[in-house]
Amino acid sequence: MKRITTLPLVALLLATSCADEPYSLVTVRNSTGLPRENETVEIPWSEIPATLDGKLVVADSNGAEIPSQIIYRGGDEPLALLFQASAAPGKEALYTIRPGEPSAYPARLRGRLVPERYDDFAWENERVAYRVYGPALEATGEISNGIDAWVKSVRELVVDKWYAAGDYHRDHGEGLDCYKVGRTLGAGAMAPLVDSALVLGNNFTTARILDQGPIRFTFELTYAPYTVGDSVVTERRVISLDAGAHLNRVEEYYENAPAMEVAAGIILREGEGIVWNDAANGVIAYWEPRNNDNNDDNGHTAVAVIFPQKMKETRQVANHLVGIADYSLGEPFTYHAGAGWSKGGFATPADWSEYVTGELTRINYPLWVTIEKK
Repeated sequence: MKRITTLPLVALLLATSCADEPYSLVTVRNSTGLPRENETVEIPWSEIPATLDGKLVVADSNGAEIPSQIIYRGGDEPLALLFQASAAPGKEALYTIRPGEPSAYPARLRGRLVPERYDDFAWENERVAYRVYGPALEATGEISNGIDAWVKSVRELVVDKWYAAGDYHRDHGEGLDCYKVGRTLGAGAMAPLVDSALVLGNNFTTARILDQGPIRFTFELTYAPYTVGDSVVTERRVISLDAGAHLNRVEEYYENAPAMEVAAGIILREGEGIVWNDAANGVIAYWEPRNNDNNDDNGHTAVAVIFPQKMKETRQVANHLVGIADYSLGEPFTYHAGAGWSKGGFATPADWSEYVTGELTRINYPLWVTIEKK
């Protein structure tokens, strides 16, 4: 689709590109009443002109380079171009794509296998960190395929430092791991639901990084086959986290699965927490009771799960609040889940509710992107 834009801004954009080099003008439109700040835009590689098929630089309307990333999903061929855009409610913003060598951007994402801690796989951005548990931990008898959340109050990457120090269950001014997973879904994992019971798998068996940033970190987990009803099912998860986001995008794949329900959810705690339960909009969320581990005031962890696909109902199952849906055989089930902290940007339950509501809007109404090719 072509778009006609006001001459002065187009002239400015053209002036920032060399006259003899190819470029594309990208229009990003915000059709909602919500300010969209530094939100990831994904352009399929098939939409990138052949004249730009190589090393690319993305620039804003002032001609300043902004971070970008080519997505490969673990393969050899590019699949999409990412950058983060901002647009006021009901307004457009303009960007350009031109040939060039991208700069070395500051790290805002990181993830890795952690063999020095029983094969954890940990990943983070500048706002939150997560981990899942691997085969070396399962060999000790500790089994969990839930998602653990590490909360932090600093806008920097901390996972390697915390592992090296070995004292991340206490807040030393940056945050901590006070989230208890155990044999649960933790902060938003998924499991088959059979006869109203969760069928939990074991720890992951393999982990593979698919994309490493600077905009998106993506990795794949595989799990050993396990019994679901009368079938032996193989599970695979692909998890992505974008810079600046609190929620992961999770794709669940079940092979050899029967027609079944699946449930993604949140472990509930003893004490006075606050639950949001909105199956009609595909949202469950939780403001945990205050955590006082080590006799410290560790604040409140907040968790949310959003189903863009159909959430049939919500229910409490084995001390969890879960959203339930039908799994379509051979297709991934895609949803979003993650955490925040009362000492890390969400001072009140209302702050978390506002964030989750905003994320629901961003997921359901992504920024509209068109490209005008030179």
